Amino acid sequence: MDLRLSRNHPTLLKDESEEKSKMPPKVMSLFNYSEEGRSIIARNEPLQGFKKSVRDSIDDAVCQATSSVGKGHDYLIWMLTNIFEETEENAENAIIDGANDCGIDAVLHYEKEILLIQSKFGESHDIGMIDKFVKDVERFKNTEQSTIKRNDLSWLWNDINQKGVKVKLAYVTDQKAEYQSDVVRVIDFDETCRELNQRKMRPEKDQKVTLNYIEGFSIDNIFQCYMDAAEVAKLVERNVWITDNNLRHHLGHRVKVNKGIQQTLEECPERFAEYNNGLTVTCVEKEDHENKKQMTLDSPVIVNGAQTSHQILDRSKKTKNMIAKVPVKIVITRDEEHQKNITRFSNTQNAVKGKDRLALEDFWKSISFQMETRVGYFFEYQTGSWDSKLDAGQKAKFQGNEIFNQYLPVNHKKKLTAKDAIQTYVSYFKQNPTGAYQSISKFLPGGAEYDKIFTEDIMDDYRTFLYPTLIMECAKNEFDYGPKNRVHPFKRYSTIFFVAVTGKIIHEYILNATEEFENNIDEIENIIKNVDVFKKILKLSDTVVTQVLSSPDLIKELEKVNNSPHNLFASGIWNDDMKKVIQHYIGFQEKEIREIKDLI
Repeated sequence: MDLRLSRNHPTLLKDESEEKSKMPPKVMSLFNYSEEGRSIIARNEPLQGFKKSVRDSIDDAVCQATSSVGKGHDYLIWMLTNIFEETEENAENAIIDGANDCGIDAVLHYEKEILLIQSKFGESHDIGMIDKFVKDVERFKNTEQSTIKRNDLSWLWNDINQKGVKVKLAYVTDQKAEYQSDVVRVIDFDETCRELNQRKMRPEKDQKVTLNYIEGFSIDNIFQCYMDAAEVAKLVERNVWITDNNLRHHLGHRVKVNKGIQQTLEECPERFAEYNNGLTVTCVEKEDHENKKQMTLDSPVIVNGAQTSHQILDRSKKTKNMIAKVPVKIVITRDEEHQKNITRFSNTQNAVKGKDRLALEDFWKSISFQMETRVGYFFEYQTGSWDSKLDAGQKAKFQGNEIFNQYLPVNHKKKLTAKDAIQTYVSYFKQNPTGAYQSISKFLPGGAEYDKIFTEDIMDDYRTFLYPTLIMECAKNEFDYGPKNRVHPFKRYSTIFFVAVTGKIIHEYILNATEEFENNIDEIENIIKNVDVFKKILKLSDTVVTQVLSSPDLIKELEKVNNSPHNLFASGIWNDDMKKVIQHYIGFQEKEIREIKDLI
């Protein structure tokens, strides 16, 4: 995809020397999250160092809570955003714990299944709680709907028992939980660390690795060979960075493909090369050793085969009889774009999630650079990079923008995420809040709608992602939208809806725009920088949205989806009938709109 570069793109900045000074410092690995973590690494205990860094990240997430309940809530948010990779908005919406919660703390809705989550933080965890969670869910599924005391759980019961949606269970804890079950997935602290072990630290230039191989041949810049499995195990164990550029890294034994790899290694290792695609490695240079089946690679990276290599390493710790032969393809290239393409196109055995593809797109790198240098925000386009790449001192350097900070909560970390930005962008500029609320994954790279939205005509202008995000944050902060609203029956689910209505009011009624909303970005900037005027617009949007949410027309739509607000906002709110209702209530604000236009 060849996206157009805007005037904000770093390669187009006029004063190169000036901008070099603004470039972010060299990123740090999650290994370097804490001082203690670094010292552990120095003792050559990388996994322990990584675990310490993850622990510090969790502690940082819960430190502001003053009660055990608050800490448990913040921990669950951390897990939902980092492990389950939800937006913060969706994470908050997913949490249902509280009185009469039937033992369920959070619910994630997917296209064909529902994931029920129980979370235990700190001393609240006990191994017996896992069995209790399973029994609680069974009891909930078999209860009479009329006895359920909460509407959200009644709707959940209806989805399970009337619609027959498949249910899966997950138990999460920051403690250690040795528990084996086919019924519930247990994600304890160790499993959390394995999931997050996506180190982004690239090997330094001239870092070299010497390898032995069995047989091999060269074609142009490709060397194809076979290596002993034991040699692959040593390669991964001794060079912790070797899989850092792999899109998926080590997914663990839970992945079906990985179970198959283990089975082959255990039962028929002599057929491993027949059943497995092996590894793809890139390097900048390859040196052959004379009269030896040995080579030295400069800055090698396993771009495909992290699962294979780690399963081999796991097996090597259990047996000394590693007779398997592993196919290895080595591509010599100094072209970074070429390497990214190799990474992108060679990863096919396990599905690569769109959110991970974000890391490969220069477009998002440009947005991140602009966010930092123009307005002082950290833009997280790689899941977990806020924690993995920055220590506390580096985080503190992100102060945001004096004007834009007025739309954010006082305690905001000045971190924005690509997932939130894309969700609000789709809602605001594309006027598709239903799609944005329904599933953000389809708008991420590799998703069904990504190429329709992010065409070659889109400019990589940070403002198109910043401004809708600010609207969302202000809606939650000043107008009580989002999951923290326990009073209004619909505002909990209406944040993205609010963003879309605000975009409609600004462009169609204030700016009288008839073209794509992105074409008005300079005019939007003038409006949003006038805080008093923009907050009048946001207040007007709140009035309109509140009226829509109280309208008989909405009640009629609710009746079509079993009275579930969640289902409504995921599937039906932005249809033609509701658009007419929205326009109807905007018409009541004609006087206020006129006054705002005069101020502009």
